[in-house]
Amino acid sequence: MIHYLVRRLILLPITLLAIILVNFVILNLAPGDPVTRVEISETGEASRQEKTQAAGENQYLQFREHYGLTLPLLMNSWPSIPREKVAIGLAKLTDREKISVKEYHALYTLWGDRARFLMSHLLDEAKRVERSMAMRRLATNLFIRGGTRQGYMGPSLSEGQKLKNRKIARDNSFLHELYVSEIDGSEELNLKVGKLVGWFEENPSISLSGWEKTKIFFLETRLYRYLSRVITLDFGTLRNDANKTVISEVVKRIKYSLTLAVIPMLLTFGLCQLFGMIMAVKHNLWPDISLNIVFLILFAIPIFVAAPFLIEKVALPHSLPFSGFHAQHEIYTTLTSQKRLADIALHIFLPLVAIIYGSLAVQARLSRTAVLEVLRQDYVTTAKAKGLPMHTILIKHVGRNAAITIVTSLAASFGVILGGSLIIETIFEINGFGRFFYDAIVNRDYNVVLFSAFAGSFLTLIGYLIADICYTALDPRVSLE
Repeated sequence: MIHYLVRRLILLPITLLAIILVNFVILNLAPGDPVTRVEISETGEASRQEKTQAAGENQYLQFREHYGLTLPLLMNSWPSIPREKVAIGLAKLTDREKISVKEYHALYTLWGDRARFLMSHLLDEAKRVERSMAMRRLATNLFIRGGTRQGYMGPSLSEGQKLKNRKIARDNSFLHELYVSEIDGSEELNLKVGKLVGWFEENPSISLSGWEKTKIFFLETRLYRYLSRVITLDFGTLRNDANKTVISEVVKRIKYSLTLAVIPMLLTFGLCQLFGMIMAVKHNLWPDISLNIVFLILFAIPIFVAAPFLIEKVALPHSLPFSGFHAQHEIYTTLTSQKRLADIALHIFLPLVAIIYGSLAVQARLSRTAVLEVLRQDYVTTAKAKGLPMHTILIKHVGRNAAITIVTSLAASFGVILGGSLIIETIFEINGFGRFFYDAIVNRDYNVVLFSAFAGSFLTLIGYLIADICYTALDPRVSLE
């Protein structure tokens, strides 16, 4: 078993890397970006609202850089773009009558993303007096865009990062003062370009050598930046608050999602084994038929119908709590440990019922099939012939072997522990990870979405590993070697 575990643990990071790569590519190729927000109307309809025009083009480009959207996905060949191609791109942007508004903004965004790696070419175009004023103005402003840097953000910055932030703030302020507007004349443009030339010469680190271009080709990409942070378990900050990390927000909600996932999983496992044995032993008799009908009805009831029904018909008439994970904080903190446990149990009773009934309906019928299959095996017939009691046969022989099928089914659902139950958490107002993940999708918070995909994949792989180990405990004939 040790050799098997070692092999699986070696394959675990490789599998995770492949899953991360697929999720990362799909997410980054999806249309839109964090600036596009989804508004949910009162009727439940979703609509997109663009924020790019309100913030301005330069602010929009900086916003993209903050979320790492200004870099190529897998490889970065932008520093190798020749100056002739840069001139053609600038000329196309200045001739706005020949392109649509949508195409113009797409091109402007693209060259704004590239500006950081083409600053020498842009400065050369800005200095060339034979170019049109519009083209020189555009080259100058894109140069300023390329020189503008994003500061380090987060709750705990080192002294070195704070010093760099101060320099970045000074440089950004200097560059923004030299922004060329449409009312600036040629003399003022030449003056600003001259100051930019001096600033560029004072910052030689901005110029790119051949070796630096090679490094940029592999390292200055969205995927590399994300993987470099994931390796150090840095999953970034929230979209709406840079002082809150994704991990810290997940930790606040993990206890709710774990409770609403692990407890139903364990209860479902025990109950489905019990009902599965009853239906299998009473095969085609009234207990089997009646339980089958009940489970089919439960399976057909949507959770968004069952949860409000439980609130209206059970909670309200019997004064049961149906909101939150526990009582209000002011009351909860005054309770003893036993009273806190009782309070939590009372609050999560209905959510657990709403979560369990659907999975129990599926797993019980699956357990029935597994038990029927085991009951037909020769060793069960031999045990009956030896005169063993039926309950002994069911527990020691049938139950253990039939449980393998249920363990496999439950292992596949282990990865949704962090996801929790979005509908249940919303209806019962439980601040779990399901609602957190949903809000991240609506707000296009890439860091949270990517973490959810990573965590779900990791837990799924761990679930299958635990299932393989359980196989050996349930069936001695199974070997992992």
